Amino acid sequence: LADLHPLQDPSTAQGILEILWRLEGMLCEISGMDRVTLQPGAGSAAIYANVSMIRAYHAARGDAARRDEVVTTIFSHPSNAAAAKVAGYRVITLHPDPVLGRPTLDALQAAVSERTAALMITNPEDTGIFNPDIDAFVRVVHEAGGLAAYDQANANGILGITRARDAGFDLCHFNLHKTFSTPHGGGGPGAGACGVTEALAPFLPRPTVEPAGDGFVLDDDRPYSVGKIRPWYGHHYHFHVRLNC
Repeated sequence: LADLHPLQDPSTAQGILEILWRLEGMLCEISGMDRVTLQPGAGSAAIYANVSMIRAYHAARGDAARRDEVVTTIFSHPSNAAAAKVAGYRVITLHPDPVLGRPTLDALQAAVSERTAALMITNPEDTGIFNPDIDAFVRVVHEAGGLAAYDQANANGILGITRARDAGFDLCHFNLHKTFSTPHGGGGPGAGACGVTEALAPFLPRPTVEPAGDGFVLDDDRPYSVGKIRPWYGHHYHFHVRLNC
């Protein structure tokens, strides 16, 4: 691993490509999603990757101009609102019911419309409260023509109990330092994997790791891709290139 260089021919890096492919498969099983990208360098980068794919999805359907709003909640991780704003969306923030301590389905229904591009929500929220109506939240957004992105920053306690896809989500992400409890360390280790359904797979960041014959290739020929979210696949690769430059 220490001797790998990101610009070497993929035929000489089959071991690491197989590791990436197998890890993607594990995260697909854990989330229920169809494809995963390991490219985003942190949780916030993963959220931005998700909102970029949401924007690309609506653009491909000719609906991007009309769908200019993203719904989130006040106790979802703030990067959801921030990433949506950076991507050009108007952000609608739901506040908790004073008794339940979480937003209600009625509040969501009042917020969604034909302008809704997506719901971007952390569950459990940053207060630690799990929303038991999460599948109904997703259904309401889908009925309005929007997508639903699951911020799994607080998912450590529910892994193996429920999955993003089981609640109907279209996208999700994993924080290495939160979902899998590695040391946080000044922003967390550089990993924020994104999972998507088959319908959103064409929009994944490029390149993707793909099986080919007895090995694996990096597929850069993806016309609907949102492009690169970060260079290479990790801090070491980026550092190595800088040293060699």
